[in-house]
Amino acid sequence: MMPHEMLVGILAGDNDRSGSFYGNISLFKAIQRHLAEQHSSSFVFTPSGMKEKSIVGYIYEPNENRWLKKKFLYPDVVYNRYPFRDTVQKTDFVFRSLNKKNIPYFNRHFFNKWDVITCLQKNKHLLPVIPESQLVTSKQDFYTFFEKYPSVYLKPVGQSQGKGIIKITAESKHSYIIKTVNSIKNESSLENIWKEIKHFILNEPYMMQQEIVSDQINSQKYDLRILVHYSQNQYVISGIGVRASKNITTHVVHGGTILPFSFVKNRVDTKKLEIICHEIGSTLSQCFQFIGEFSIDAGIDTKGNIFIYEVNSKPMVFDEKDIFQNGIVQLSKLFHHLAKNRIDSKKLDKNGCTSHKFL
Repeated sequence: MMPHEMLVGILAGDNDRSGSFYGNISLFKAIQRHLAEQHSSSFVFTPSGMKEKSIVGYIYEPNENRWLKKKFLYPDVVYNRYPFRDTVQKTDFVFRSLNKKNIPYFNRHFFNKWDVITCLQKNKHLLPVIPESQLVTSKQDFYTFFEKYPSVYLKPVGQSQGKGIIKITAESKHSYIIKTVNSIKNESSLENIWKEIKHFILNEPYMMQQEIVSDQINSQKYDLRILVHYSQNQYVISGIGVRASKNITTHVVHGGTILPFSFVKNRVDTKKLEIICHEIGSTLSQCFQFIGEFSIDAGIDTKGNIFIYEVNSKPMVFDEKDIFQNGIVQLSKLFHHLAKNRIDSKKLDKNGCTSHKFL
């Protein structure tokens, strides 16, 4: 049976310079293309485009290779891809309006690393896969944690893609190495290290996390990038990518290399990973409202144990075409699920169909 016609609104950011929108263009085009194949449609909109009974938004016209501005009815479901972490309060009225109109959405906020850690720690099944972590608010916090773990990562809780990460390793009592993505430095004492890093920590919240000694491939450590979506009361893996590097972070923007998952598949307990991903999705939804998709940065230690480093509520576009495309398919299924539930709950006509035309 063909899915009923559905209209999806994709929330992007206002681009004050161009007067249009800011967001992941390739993702938006791919969603529109796939939904069209499903006899549904989508448009991109920004907070400033919302009116009381309609929304000014954009659709991509392939033949003209440009985005056309049009007026739309309110959609059946909204996909939140608002890109600005530091101005997310500007979207509060958006979600209030959607709630008032009974329009489903998911992933309302960006994740804060520390909030995610404290949330996941509430699930006893996840405790073994979370590296020990500590919010750093003072020099004593730093000293106490470092006494337990001779190699640690300092991470800004509100950043992503490896930005601001610092790795500190004790070589001996009087020899320490401080690494960032762009530099390496030696220090002789923790006191000197604190002087080096305290301005970072005092300017924005940081957390410390124990280093997990990573499994290696081709003499490089590697991480897993896992894309997860909600589907039929489960959280399912839509794809797994691999990023390898000799740097302190494996992110491609900092020199990480993309490898096929097949290179390390025999080292990963995928069944256990599937269970972990479902537990993470269910637990996050209890803390942050419904989470429909997320990505995970995970690691495998030298004994084959899985560790969860970070969880992202606005996944980056995967470079692997098969993962990217499967993600679009899973998103489409989620959109239809949410839209259908909304229609069922409102008890529309027997066919469950609505017509979405430009106003």
